[in-house]
Amino acid sequence: MSKVMINQGRTVPLSFRFVGMGIVIAVIVLAMQNLPEVFAIMAAIALSLFIPMLWFSFQIISIDPDLKEIHYGTWLMGYKTGRARKYQSLDEIFINKVRTSQTMHSRSNTSHTVRGIEFHAYLKFNEDEKVFLLSDKDEGRLVERMTKIKEKLALS
Repeated sequence: MSKVMINQGRTVPLSFRFVGMGIVIAVIVLAMQNLPEVFAIMAAIALSLFIPMLWFSFQIISIDPDLKEIHYGTWLMGYKTGRARKYQSLDEIFINKVRTSQTMHSRSNTSHTVRGIEFHAYLKFNEDEKVFLLSDKDEGRLVERMTKIKEKLALS
């Protein structure tokens, strides 16, 4: 069986990525202006490594059926961090329908509630344990993705 990696989304939100990138660029400019040339170049190279880290880090779940291991963690530019857990057996993948609600308040003391439906996919293993895999607002798209994962893990 083949190993399955499930990308659960980015680690750093978009607004923080832009702000972090702006801070790194500002510090590089300050280093170029205030440090001797050799140190400024070394500082710019070192600091510029933070930009790809901000943009290319993801939360992942990796399932290896051969080793019977589930790994939760962060994928950062090819390196995985986090913890791995052993399991005895994978039982099933199931999808729950979840009602969502978000209330937004404005400065004029008015509120607006947005209601919706999301679908959450879980993997059940070791009899009672379950782990969240993915969520989507479109049930068909989520079922399609889970079908591919079921085939790779050889689940019924």
